[in-house]
This record gives sequence, structure tokens and C-alpha cells, in this order.
Amino acid sequence: MTPIEISVLVVGIAIVVSVVVVSLIRKAKGKSGCGCGCSGCPHASSCQSKKAETTQNQG
Repeated sequence: MTPIEISVLVVGIAIVVSVVVVSLIRKAKGKSGCGCGCSGCPHASSCQSKKAETTQNQG
């Protein structure tokens, strides 16, 4: 492999790792995956943060 190929590979891996890390951080903070909230989402009923809010409000 040439140094350019290695550089491209390292940059590609860094991008993938950063996307995964940011996704895990957002999930840990209870934020949605798309960043726009659950009000207009067709899958809002399966949203983890909504379920957590309703159980906290009930108990």
C-alpha cells in the first residue's frame, strides 16, 4: 500500500468512528437520532426518550 492509500484509509476509519461515537453520545443523553424531535416522526411511539418521560411523569 502506498502512503496515499494508507492516508485515505485512516481518514475513512476516523470518519466512521467519529459518527459512531457521536451517535452513542447522543443516545446516552437521550436525544433523538435525527435531531428534529419526535413530534413529526412516524416512529414516535417507539422512541426511547418518550417512553422514559411518560414513566417518569407517572411515577
